[in-house]
Amino acid sequence: MLEQYRRELHLIPEIGFQEFETKSYLYDHVKKTSGILHEVGETGIIIFYDNGKDKTIGFRADIDGLPITEETDHDFVSQHSGFMHACGHDGHMAMVLGIFDYLEKHVHKLEKNIVLVFQPSEEALGGSQSIIDSGLLQKYSVSEFYGFHLWPGLPKGNVFSKGKELMSQASDVNITVHGKSMHIAERRKGVDALQVACRLLNAIYDYEETIDPTVDHLLKFGQMGAGTVRNVIASEAKVYGTIRSYDNHVHQEMKLALEKIVEVSQEKFQCQITLNYKDGCDAVINDEKLFSKLSQELGIHPLEKPVMQSEDFGNYTSFIPSVFSFLGIGNTPSLHESTFDFDSRVLYKGFDFYKNILYLK
Repeated sequence: MLEQYRRELHLIPEIGFQEFETKSYLYDHVKKTSGILHEVGETGIIIFYDNGKDKTIGFRADIDGLPITEETDHDFVSQHSGFMHACGHDGHMAMVLGIFDYLEKHVHKLEKNIVLVFQPSEEALGGSQSIIDSGLLQKYSVSEFYGFHLWPGLPKGNVFSKGKELMSQASDVNITVHGKSMHIAERRKGVDALQVACRLLNAIYDYEETIDPTVDHLLKFGQMGAGTVRNVIASEAKVYGTIRSYDNHVHQEMKLALEKIVEVSQEKFQCQITLNYKDGCDAVINDEKLFSKLSQELGIHPLEKPVMQSEDFGNYTSFIPSVFSFLGIGNTPSLHESTFDFDSRVLYKGFDFYKNILYLK
């Protein structure tokens, strides 16, 4: 069934908070549950199985797709033009649907209560926070929380993770330099926003090189735009980048350093520079004791170091003891590529891992 779930969900990818057809598919499957069914917002679903026990654990699947045109050659290509499950969320849903099916038959055997979460909008952010803000995880006293991400490049069917830092927190950085347009022949009468932006970037990268190399961090810019024609000084330049780290103190230090560099640059070049951040999710910080228990009981393969990708599961790890893991899918195209695909049979390995967690003491 997991392969069928994955195939059917792969056909109908939708972006964050617009997963209406996906939600309908999921709801039709779970609406006759023996548990307590909640709809969260327009597209989220939470199911609570009350076994009358003291302990409650939860499992999460993210349900959104990406605005990517699919270029795979399998026989269940996206039916939604311009959208694709290019990050494996179809597989994440299939595994939790498998656990739902299992619980409908066997929940009475468990010595704990169970919460299943189908979460919208992981990619566009805000989805995990909408689940948290619903208050249902708190209402049901969830004390352990689990999630998976399919991961290219790791041996197929093996589960990998680590204690403490696993994935980074991220903030988008948006900088706008406001100059004064002028024909380049009279450049001294203007303020060259493009030149200021280049000098500003040099100053930022000079600062980045002073950060202790043993401190995991990322401060990079990947997009710049300025000007309209070649012989007129740009009146405005925009630069876009990202800050990533595993430690909030390091994160805030980088933000403060950028603000100081902008302040100095404004004075030096006599122009206005605006700096804005769009903070994303918290870092994914796995609970050490919980990870140790899973490693001993279920044989998780240890990752040597965390990754710089971010995941909004981090918002859960900030207030519930949690373990997020990677399920290896072998040598596949990278996540978010238009050719991303994986062997659906690997989902049974993830399902078995989840099922074994159900019986841990």
